[in-house]
Amino acid sequence: MLANVKIQDFLLPSLLGVDRFLLMRVQKTVIATAHNITYLEVPQYGDPRRDAYLACHYVKERGDPALHSVKWYRDNNEIFRYMPGQQPSTRTFNTTGGVTRGTCDENKCSISVALPKRFNTRISFTCEVSTEGPRFEVVNQTKYLTVAVTLKEDPVISGLPGSVQVGEDVLLNCSTGPAMPPANIIWYIDGRPEKMEQWMSMNDHTEVSTADDYGLRSSWRPLRFRVTTVRAAISLTCEATQPTRPSFTRSTNLTLAVARSPHLSMFTASGSNPSSFTAATVVASMLVHTLSKYSALSDK
Repeated sequence: MLANVKIQDFLLPSLLGVDRFLLMRVQKTVIATAHNITYLEVPQYGDPRRDAYLACHYVKERGDPALHSVKWYRDNNEIFRYMPGQQPSTRTFNTTGGVTRGTCDENKCSISVALPKRFNTRISFTCEVSTEGPRFEVVNQTKYLTVAVTLKEDPVISGLPGSVQVGEDVLLNCSTGPAMPPANIIWYIDGRPEKMEQWMSMNDHTEVSTADDYGLRSSWRPLRFRVTTVRAAISLTCEATQPTRPSFTRSTNLTLAVARSPHLSMFTASGSNPSSFTAATVVASMLVHTLSKYSALSDK
C-alpha cells in the first residue's frame, strides 16, 4: 500500500498549510498600518508679528488600528503632542517659539506657533502620526516656513507721461510697500533688463528706506532712458523680488505710447487750453504774413 502512494500526496497538505500561514502573515502586515496623512498645512512664509497656523490632516483607512498619537516637531525638537488615550490628551513642550494654541481630533491636529523675530529664518515643521500597538506604525510629513513679511501689493510706477517722442528722455520711479527683507527692484524695457548709459547714471540701484516701527523697509528705484525706438509703444516692467528662501516676487507691467508727431507738452504745461493755442497760432500766422508782405514791398 505504501509503495503505491505518491510523494505529492504527502507534500500537498503541508504546502497548503504553508500557504495559509503566509497568507495570515500578509493579512496581519496589511492590517498593521499607520493612518494616511492627506494634507500638511504649513504656510510658505510667516509674519513674525503674528502666530503661524499649522494643520495636519489624516485619515484612518479600513483595517487600521486606532490612533495612538500625533506629534509636531519644529526642526528636530518636539513642540506638541496629542494622545487621545490619555488625560489630558494634549501636551505642549517649552521651546523657543513654542505653541500658543492646539486643537486635535481623530482626523486633524492644528496648532498656532509663535515665530522668531529674525527675518529670513527657515524653519521645518513635521507632523508625525502613529497608530496603536503592537506595531505602532508611524508616518510623517515635513514642510518649511520662511520668516518674512512679504509684499502685499504689486509695485507702483509713477511719473508716467501720456506719450513720448523719439529722442526724448523719460524719468520714471518704481516703489514698493513696507516688507522684510526689503525687495530688490529690476526694470525691464521691452523684455530686457535696463542698461544704464554712463551719461545717464543716477541711482542705478535699489534704494531702501529706514525701518518703521515693525522693522519693515520700503524700496524704490528710478529709471531714466532715452526713447530710440521707432515702434508705436514701449513695454516696461518693474519687478520687485525679496531675497527669501524661496524668493518672493511681484511685478507691474505697463505700455508707454510713442507719438508720431510733436506733442503739445509746452502748451499744456503752461495751462493753455486748445482754443487759446489755436488763437496763438492764428496770430503768429498773421504776423508772419504781414512781415513777409512788408519785406516784399521794401524790395521794390
